[in-house]
Amino acid sequence: MAYEHRLHVLILLRAGEATPTALAEVVPVHVTALSHHLRHLVDAGLVRRRRRGRQVFYSLPDEATVRLVDEVLRFVRDAPRA
Repeated sequence: MAYEHRLHVLILLRAGEATPTALAEVVPVHVTALSHHLRHLVDAGLVRRRRRGRQVFYSLPDEATVRLVDEVLRFVRDAPRA
């Protein structure tokens, strides 16, 4: 989650399942880099990958991950500004 693009992906996936194409329309990063970030998020267990035919869908794996993302956002929001 240390990379802003990975956190951005996690925030987007809070709303539900998404394809890499849909994520690439919103996350300001090259598609190749987005794929790299998604692979790391899957490897870390923060994102689930599901294939239906040729289409791939990404989502948060469980409610605990949703709460984790919410806590990170709350921490960032409430952190004292330097």
